[in-house]
Amino acid sequence: MKIITAILIFFIAFSGLNAQHLFPVYSQYMLNGLALNPAYAGSRDVFNITLGYRNQWVGFEGAPVSQTLSMHAPMRNENVALGIFLNNEQIDVRNNTSLYFNYAYRIPVGSGRLALGLKAGGISRSANWSRISLHDPGDIVFSEPATHDMLPNIGFGVYYYTGRFFLGASVPHFLSDSTRNGKAVLYHDYGNYNYLLTSGVVIGSGVVKIKPSFLVKYNENNPVQLDANLSFILGDLIWIGASYRIEDALVGLVKIQINDRLRLGYTYDYSLGRLSSYHNGSHEVALIYDFRFRVSAVNPRYF
Repeated sequence: MKIITAILIFFIAFSGLNAQHLFPVYSQYMLNGLALNPAYAGSRDVFNITLGYRNQWVGFEGAPVSQTLSMHAPMRNENVALGIFLNNEQIDVRNNTSLYFNYAYRIPVGSGRLALGLKAGGISRSANWSRISLHDPGDIVFSEPATHDMLPNIGFGVYYYTGRFFLGASVPHFLSDSTRNGKAVLYHDYGNYNYLLTSGVVIGSGVVKIKPSFLVKYNENNPVQLDANLSFILGDLIWIGASYRIEDALVGLVKIQINDRLRLGYTYDYSLGRLSSYHNGSHEVALIYDFRFRVSAVNPRYF
């Protein structure tokens, strides 16, 4: 009840409080929780580094290609954890690079921990309009050869976890932006917030375990988006699973525990949307390394 109350307080407190668009798609969010929630920082109780690469809509010219780097760890004061999340995304003639610093304060609750997280940073956005071929070379809209904006932002999250269960909620960005007179202008609008809710549990204790999980994205100006996932964990070494993203994609997932520190994950998205006949799906790879400076034995972590 304490956990549920904390999450309800979070939503009530910030429901009157945004991102202008739906939060970016990460099929590997199950392996990189910091991409969704700053309160995830330190939850693995080791120094963790995760590298990610996503090639979306392969074969579709100008489709998004992104690279991510996340690092997080608990501090000497185990109630405190810090993290960094870096993302670089290329979309057609635009390039977006974001950097966020994450802080989590963790409180023991029952058999797990409840973490409250904050993140602060921003995004650098640039566009090289000279790469566009114009029918009218004198079009004033594309008269500037390149544009560049630096936009700060902040976010908040809450995350409860045990060794076999997690529940998290977050608002990744509180600020929105619009273009006025050719320049990006920041503003605040409660209606633009993206609310993310995610949860999962590991069932079973034998060689084969089952892990169902879900991610819900809500934005007032867009339909609710749901990712429903089911993975089978074989001997704590191989994960095989699938996800269904409502009216958008079917996702296949495989993860291999190469050794007690190193994991490799791969997903393939088969699109169900309107663009499905124009591309060959999306590929995403994640490489995860845990520096086990706090423990000397293998301790499987499922989140």
